[in-house]
Amino acid sequence: MLFVLLTVLCSVALGFLFKLFGRWGVDGFQAILFNYITCVVCGWIHLGHFPVQAANVNTPWMPYALVLGVIFISGFNMAEQTVRHFGVTIGQIMQKMSILMTVPFAILAYGESAGWAKMLGFALALASIILVNWPKQTEPDSAPWRHQNLLWIPILTWALSGLLEVLLVRVQNEGLTDTGNPTFIIHIFATAGFIGLVLACLGWWSGRLQWSWKNVAGGILLGIPNYGSMVFMLWALNSGLEGSFVFPVANVGIILFTTIGAVTLFREKLTPVNWLGIGFALGAIALISS
Repeated sequence: MLFVLLTVLCSVALGFLFKLFGRWGVDGFQAILFNYITCVVCGWIHLGHFPVQAANVNTPWMPYALVLGVIFISGFNMAEQTVRHFGVTIGQIMQKMSILMTVPFAILAYGESAGWAKMLGFALALASIILVNWPKQTEPDSAPWRHQNLLWIPILTWALSGLLEVLLVRVQNEGLTDTGNPTFIIHIFATAGFIGLVLACLGWWSGRLQWSWKNVAGGILLGIPNYGSMVFMLWALNSGLEGSFVFPVANVGIILFTTIGAVTLFREKLTPVNWLGIGFALGAIALISS
């Protein structure tokens, strides 16, 4: 459970950093690129040797690392497009609703436990994700479906988020790698970073992107908790916890702690519906953990 909590705290830090990037004038895409590079460096320091080596090419987990790297960079872009066209509310909901894919997969494919408490907690988790993110009437997000012809963007955001978690569950349950070893996750970051670097170079060359050291600094700040969030997630799965437990608790915990942090640090106001969502979140965590 400690690793789940550490995953949540690192992920919450990521959310707050993204919020501050807007105030600091940091370009999100370039920060994400340097974040991936930072993650590889963190893994290098963690292992004590450079982790991306030719000897890993023929490992059974390498195809998963490459696919997950593509999903990482694609999922970020889709999430950004979802926020741009449909608002933060829908962006948060579609990413966290990935548990609609992960939990059934873990239960059906690998026979993970599915008692009444977990199922009720799962239902409360879904409700809490929606209610905590329910927009205030004064927010522009309260009318998010104004781009009917772009509905594929939030749907693809949800699908990529769910696919990422499903593949992590498969790698862990099939024993394709020692999930206590960060080499696998470092290769995912390296793949995403390589793709991002190619796209960034094209942007710098065409003038569409502008180089700035604050984007590098933002990426470094982002990369440290991002590395921690993924490593702690794998350690949680490696500790014997079921994926149908880890992902719902982590996703609801992230929403819960992010909301509490937004209220205390950024003085954001919550509606009664949002507070009801927090109550559902606490209930979901208690039931799934029982």
